[in-house]
Amino acid sequence: MLLNEVFPLNALSGVELLSLTPLFILAVGAILSLIVGTHKEKGHTFAFGVAFASLVSCLFVYASTTTLPDVSILGETLIFNPFTKTIAAMAVGFALIAVVLTYGQDKKEGLLSEIYALIQFSTAGMILMMTTQHLLFLFIALEIMSLAIYIMVAMRRSSRFSAEAGLKYFILGGLASAFLLYGSSLVFGATGSFQLGTIHTFLLAHNEPSFIFYVGLGMVLVAMLFKVGAVPFHGWVPDVYQGAATNVTGFMGAAVKFTAFMALARICQNLVFVDNIVALKWFETTIYVIAAASMIYGNFVAISQNEIKRMLSFSTIAHTGYLLLGLYAMKLGEESAQSVLLYLFFYAVANLGAFAVISQFEEKNQKDLTFDQISGMGAKHPVLGAFFTLFLLSMAGIPLTSGFIAKYGLFSSAVYAGEIPLVVIAVLTSVVSVYYYLRVIVYMFMKDTTSEAATYQGLKGAGLAAFLSAAATLQFGLFPRAIISFVKMISK
Repeated sequence: MLLNEVFPLNALSGVELLSLTPLFILAVGAILSLIVGTHKEKGHTFAFGVAFASLVSCLFVYASTTTLPDVSILGETLIFNPFTKTIAAMAVGFALIAVVLTYGQDKKEGLLSEIYALIQFSTAGMILMMTTQHLLFLFIALEIMSLAIYIMVAMRRSSRFSAEAGLKYFILGGLASAFLLYGSSLVFGATGSFQLGTIHTFLLAHNEPSFIFYVGLGMVLVAMLFKVGAVPFHGWVPDVYQGAATNVTGFMGAAVKFTAFMALARICQNLVFVDNIVALKWFETTIYVIAAASMIYGNFVAISQNEIKRMLSFSTIAHTGYLLLGLYAMKLGEESAQSVLLYLFFYAVANLGAFAVISQFEEKNQKDLTFDQISGMGAKHPVLGAFFTLFLLSMAGIPLTSGFIAKYGLFSSAVYAGEIPLVVIAVLTSVVSVYYYLRVIVYMFMKDTTSEAATYQGLKGAGLAAFLSAAATLQFGLFPRAIISFVKMISK
């Protein structure tokens, strides 16, 4: 009865209920996954089946409701329109690939069947993060997503690396959450609202908000920069990437990063990019400096790495820098926002595929694959070698891949916005990244197999996830017009 008073379901229209349906599906699916996962012999298979059906159903609902009228729930706390539904569907798609990747690896790594329920719970949190316009509700959604991820990172119970990674990620996440909650309360104290749209209107009407607002906004931005892994807030991100099971690392690098960055972009659009307040230029300059630092640090440190997952973890810091370049350019138009969304989507697809290939060669409880262990992999397993090459070339931004389309669009929008110095840094550091991506390819195809060579695990789920990611990467690289037109349409 209390729930009905706070959130009266019987007062919702049919369109509003349809918009909330994916959240209901994920909640029911997660609970069912927990129940069927207790089966002694086929618990993992049953839990996988429920999670797979749940996520596919969510995609079907989004595909069916994208053209429905815009919906605002709880006083514009949750907004469902074609744009928010599309980015939510993208997160669900990443979760679906992660579930497929997990199947088979769960038993190899000794992961509990509860991981399928945790993926669904975290995906529900992602949907709420990307549809909310309310700072306090954003904190709640962030916690729903993060609590599940903390458990997933530490789930390899027999690996001390996993336990260490889980503790480090929990500390980082707790720190970020504290900054977000306290910062949001200060913003509320200065403006009288948690609603991003209302705060934006307040800032347009007041050229000089109180000092408390700037402190609160700074704390909110720090929290989100922690979540996207930008320098100097990257902290233990490489250690977490190494210690977590590879399927979890792929899920984090794709879905979590996608979600956190979309939330950061919405905050910046409403609270930072306000032209009539001169003091906010300091925050814009800070984003500018962090973008440059992330690109330089991530790429140059990645060169010195001899372990694949750790190299990719520093690479993702560099990609955060590229995305911050696009974010900085967003203040001058919606074209930059479209390029940021495309970059996030294409990078996440390639990232998931790369970790799917890596999982095929890792031993149980292994911390990371070394370059020597992948020597000759391309000759022994040409299909997986070709997939991995495609993903690496895409992340490097080589033509005929989706990564090239993404980088070209992002850099072009930044040039149009007049951010030439930052674009020069981005281009030069991208050239640096080509070196360490090609280094992996050289080891796979041009080095002889050594006694340390990794053993092929034959995980069918990982193979399917790699295939799906490779198909998407090649499809969007060769024929990008359709998705670019679609993103432009939903961004208007």
